[in-house]
Amino acid sequence: MSKESMEKIIEEVRNIPPLPAVVVKVIALTRDSNTSANDLNRVISLDPALTANLLKLCNSAYYGLPRVVSSITQAVMYLGFHTVRNLVLTSTMSDFLARDVSGYGYAKGGLWQHSVAVAVGAEQLCKRLRPGLQDVAFTAGLIHDIGKVVLSRFVADAWDDIRGYMEKNNVPFMEAERQILGFDHALLGAKIADTWNFPQELVNSIGYHHKPEDAKGRPLLSVIVHLADVAALQMGYGLGYDGLMYPLSEYAVRTANMSQKDMEELYATLEESMKNATSFLEISAN
Repeated sequence: MSKESMEKIIEEVRNIPPLPAVVVKVIALTRDSNTSANDLNRVISLDPALTANLLKLCNSAYYGLPRVVSSITQAVMYLGFHTVRNLVLTSTMSDFLARDVSGYGYAKGGLWQHSVAVAVGAEQLCKRLRPGLQDVAFTAGLIHDIGKVVLSRFVADAWDDIRGYMEKNNVPFMEAERQILGFDHALLGAKIADTWNFPQELVNSIGYHHKPEDAKGRPLLSVIVHLADVAALQMGYGLGYDGLMYPLSEYAVRTANMSQKDMEELYATLEESMKNATSFLEISAN
């Protein structure tokens, strides 16, 4: 790729708008141990559309709450601060991740479906591996492919070269992507997450979700996202070109102590959970 094209990619990252102020505030509040349900309610309720989406998700079959939740305060009481934060982020990211990414071979809404599936899979996997990581794993899974939104049109322009490199060298899509474009979507996604001031563990989980063995700090989060990504692709949730020759990391399998039976159980759990996640898929169309 030419130096001019690489500079255009970097410039697009710089021009990505910051997260909405309400999301930044919610993230800050959920990190503060002194925050109350009323504090979150005051911030979120200032955005009627966000409030409506959040309550729709709270009342979805995915959570199966015993009664209808009609306020943010009730949502916090039933689901907890961190789950509500994840739902705020889900509502906010839905439009971003539902953009045209046809350069990666996705049908309309394909990347959003895949992102939700990986988030759900990561959350379910954490119940087995590290329950305390469930909330952050959901977020990591949801945003793991944000780099594709920026790179899509560059991939489309260079598709013949990328495909040729894959066939000639018998390498996965992401390796060809990196060699031809000078970036891969994981690295670029990590840069976007860093621009948005996400915690470093989330930045790393995005940057290394294809190669968790290279992750720094808390590699388990990258392992979880990787395995959930593989499961989502295996089950056909949001297939794109990067699913071509997607290698399963042996490091991830060993670290998570996953047998073939465990992986098959993850596939089945993901399929069942996605049946109840319809509301997550629908909000991007609102």
